[in-house]
Amino acid sequence: MQLDNDPQDPVWFDSWRGVLFASARILQVADRDMLEHDGFPLTWFDVLARLFDAPPAGMRMQELEELALFNRGGMTRLVDRIEAASLVRREPVPGDRRGVRVVLTAEGRNRYAAALLRHRQVIEREFGRRLTPAQHRAIADALWSWWHDVGPADATQDSG
Repeated sequence: MQLDNDPQDPVWFDSWRGVLFASARILQVADRDMLEHDGFPLTWFDVLARLFDAPPAGMRMQELEELALFNRGGMTRLVDRIEAASLVRREPVPGDRRGVRVVLTAEGRNRYAAALLRHRQVIEREFGRRLTPAQHRAIADALWSWWHDVGPADATQDSG
């Protein structure tokens, strides 16, 4: 895919700033809302989401660190706090004496599902209603490769 960005044209930088500022503002609102209504921050929600989508055996800590959107360096301490709230538990990895997997508890699954419903409402209110369907489609198409973790060359083949 050839990019037609002219380094002298600031539109590409304005688009980046738009993504950055929109994300920051919406995440601030979403984090406050989640703390108030669900009792935990977005950093916890991110870990719970990764585990919700993982196989029932859970994930190793390094897998969580690689996939985390918000917190990478302090994952052990973050999981400690989530475990203290009984939303996850650590289990040994069979055949690996030092290996540990993090598994979502039933309470963690329920709390995540409830938080997800409310989170989607907050995102709809703060982001969804601010743009037209055509703008949403343009943004979704333009950023598809980022959330599907493919390179620019792959994106033109996969999103088409």
